[in-house]
Amino acid sequence: MLDISKRIFDNPETNFNEKYASELLANEFEKEGFKIKRGKGKLKTAFAGEFKGKKSNPSIAILAEYDALPIMGHACGHNMIAAAAYGAAVAVKNILGDKCGTLKVLGTPAEEGGGGKILMIKEGWFDKLDAAIMVHPSNKTRVVARMLAVVDIEFHYYGKASHAAAHPELGVNALDAVINLFNAVNAMRQQSPNFSKVHGIITHGGDAPNIIPEYASAKFMVRGLTMPDFELMEKRLIKCAKGAAESTGCRLKIKKNPVSFHPFEPNRTLGAIFSKHLKNIGIEDCGLKETDEIGSSDIGNVSQIMPALHPEFAVGDGATAAVNHSREFLKALTSKSGNENLLKITEVLTETVLELFTDQTKIKEAQKEFSLFKKRDAR
Repeated sequence: MLDISKRIFDNPETNFNEKYASELLANEFEKEGFKIKRGKGKLKTAFAGEFKGKKSNPSIAILAEYDALPIMGHACGHNMIAAAAYGAAVAVKNILGDKCGTLKVLGTPAEEGGGGKILMIKEGWFDKLDAAIMVHPSNKTRVVARMLAVVDIEFHYYGKASHAAAHPELGVNALDAVINLFNAVNAMRQQSPNFSKVHGIITHGGDAPNIIPEYASAKFMVRGLTMPDFELMEKRLIKCAKGAAESTGCRLKIKKNPVSFHPFEPNRTLGAIFSKHLKNIGIEDCGLKETDEIGSSDIGNVSQIMPALHPEFAVGDGATAAVNHSREFLKALTSKSGNENLLKITEVLTETVLELFTDQTKIKEAQKEFSLFKKRDAR
């Protein structure tokens, strides 16, 4: 397991290019008796490993991520996610054998911006599952946390160039439209729902100060804690952009990323089971609120279709632990304490999945909670 973690760490691959990691994991699962399905096309680095016992249910998936960041490599620790998925799945299979239901490992590429899980959902890889669970290395240990929905949108404004001193009245200033867009966004912040966020940059602001900019552009990300909040914020941002075009006389082209990360809704029934086993090995949850220090991930889309859990586990020590996406975090991932914590969290993940297979009332409770969440969110 530690060898798998190190090999993936030493061979970082960016989203949808994770050929080495995907093949390594698929081959290792195949050696352990898992039936392997490999992806194709855009999802050529996805895979599914399946082991079926004699029980017809439940059907539980452990998720593996293995893509790396550009330049920074595995500074988010996805090598450990893959290793933990391998260790826990093999342990559950060896312990339960025929007493198992359907145990799946889903190799999900391109979490870092590509939305691999979203594409896999659309292609049916998550069909007929009762729950999905994974673990993620971090600077802290927290079992239950929410995540924000997010989508990025580009706004391209087209005006008319003219001499900025001699004949400014003949120009149509595209940069003014971008500035108006930022001002409109700033004005709407006070009326934004709790935890919603909008943040952007100017990607092109003109070519020379003595030319009225005929083209200017900006890129924004919009986030929301619930689907209704997220959809509201997206509509408001687009209205701001259209208003900026109207006020300056510019033509506007909107380019929205077709992949939207949805909010992550943690299943607290699954969380309670994981927390119990975490305490059993002497690890305490950090105690942060569910909405503290949260980002976005494509597991949010998974949590919208089934009970899901995404616990974080600390790979460093105490308050000085390095945060994800930093050079210091890279060192923590390869440290002795980092590997020790990986082994511990894999034990907790294993115990949690074992309990879900051996006490099916827990799966029913998790699904009941999920149904109530979907009804609440729909309102």
